[in-house]
Amino acid sequence: MIHDAHARPAESSLRVVRLSPNVRRVELSGALPIGWLGNFTCGATAHGLDIVRGHAQRAASRNWSAELEVRSATPFELERVDFFALARTPSAAASEVAALGVELLEFELGRASTRADMLELQVRARDRVGFLAALLEHLAGFVLFPDEISIDTHQGEAQDTLVLSSVGGQSPSPEVEQSLRSSMNACRRERGSLWPSM
Repeated sequence: MIHDAHARPAESSLRVVRLSPNVRRVELSGALPIGWLGNFTCGATAHGLDIVRGHAQRAASRNWSAELEVRSATPFELERVDFFALARTPSAAASEVAALGVELLEFELGRASTRADMLELQVRARDRVGFLAALLEHLAGFVLFPDEISIDTHQGEAQDTLVLSSVGGQSPSPEVEQSLRSSMNACRRERGSLWPSM
């Protein structure tokens, strides 16, 4: 089952594909506001939805193309969600999401292989509703926003990769990179020798 949003700006589009009673693929494209992904993930968390996999990328034109697979414990919840509004509206639950904190198993941080002016952050963490939203809120505290993100969930583990820039697509400074590295280290769970230092 596929349906399109009716009320949306002409420069943006939304399509929702029913993959199963409890899973939808949300396809967004076009001009989306700064921080839309953080809005979307916070709003999804407030609805009890889990983003289990997907990919989003901003083109040189500054337009976005995104496909996000969203899962709910109950089919009813998916039917009543306005996914386009989630992307465009800052969530009132942002502070609650930030309070969830970010707990990592592992991370890698460095300059992106394809874009040396951007940072690439790879994370592994226990999968839970709100993890991605909490991570994006944490990154926003460093004024870092994704230009590209890949999301996957495997055997109860979130495995996400984010390519990050500063406001307006500017290159994050070495000082910001170091501050983020220190913060990510603080978010790692203490697992003895099971998890190597990154």
